[in-house]
Amino acid sequence: MHLSNLIKLPGLLQTVIRSSKVQKRFINQTLYFDIEQSKRENDNSLNESDFRKITNYYGFAVPAILGEGFCLLRGKSMSNRERNALTYLGALTGLFDDFFDERELSDHYLKSLMDRPETAEVNNANEKLFVTFAQKALKNTSDIDGLKKASLKVYEAQVLSKKQKEATISQEKIKDITLQKGGYSILFYRSVFQQAADDTERQMLYYLGGIGQLENDIFDIYKDYTNGIKTLATTTAHIEELRKVYRLLMEKTIDLVHRTNFSLKSKKKFLRFVALIIARGFVCLDFLEKNEEKTNRTFSLKEYKKKDLICDMGTVKNNVKLINYYLKSDLRKK
Repeated sequence: MHLSNLIKLPGLLQTVIRSSKVQKRFINQTLYFDIEQSKRENDNSLNESDFRKITNYYGFAVPAILGEGFCLLRGKSMSNRERNALTYLGALTGLFDDFFDERELSDHYLKSLMDRPETAEVNNANEKLFVTFAQKALKNTSDIDGLKKASLKVYEAQVLSKKQKEATISQEKIKDITLQKGGYSILFYRSVFQQAADDTERQMLYYLGGIGQLENDIFDIYKDYTNGIKTLATTTAHIEELRKVYRLLMEKTIDLVHRTNFSLKSKKKFLRFVALIIARGFVCLDFLEKNEEKTNRTFSLKEYKKKDLICDMGTVKNNVKLINYYLKSDLRKK
């Protein structure tokens, strides 16, 4: 246990609680009205699951968690314009993912929705809501070109991720796609903040995004396996090997944080915040690794049931584990 992590834990949890409350109020003043309008115009291309994803997940978590992390690092609170832009980028994320995963829109058409939302000719309420969110995000950023360039990188990474359904894809290619999907996504969100990131911060955020994507893949292992998507989680034979990749990405990120030009105080706050989020992945890895005990110490997805692969972070037991992992995090400069 690192004593400084323990001492700072109450303040860190208060930051998370405060940020969550602020973002929930903001959603009620902004996204709520967009969604109510969309419900009135809905042609069955949107459902309650889509709306919950917008308000309870992406539209909430991107500003409240990721945005708060950006602010801790720079030592400055989020402006109203930044919160607006980040909220609407978060809100469109779930819709964007579904364009690839469920609706299978053509690459050319989807690219046009992202690059020119103000002139896009949409086909349904789903696409209309997407371009509405995109326009509002663009309206609230000072670097429109930067945001569009960042969105193109996200689009290209998603197109590349289609290869994850190929039977012969290599582990190195899967890792590369994981980093690109997560890395370019986090840089996409970072692009709406007033001061542009320098090369060191961009590199650090790219690896941090890679950890975030890998963490998502770890938690989504059952869904991805069922859908035939090959991730580092669904293709591993030993969870310990997956843990090593996760830990190496974390160590690389910590090293790059220390290389940034932000104040030491801000870097420490940011790293503690990140450590608390990353700890979720370690809890899930422990949960998945227990399955190896019944399959000859090898991780064999085809032999497990759904309940064996879904890690519930709502339990007291898992939250205690999360805090323990956070307390053990070594965030010092090597």
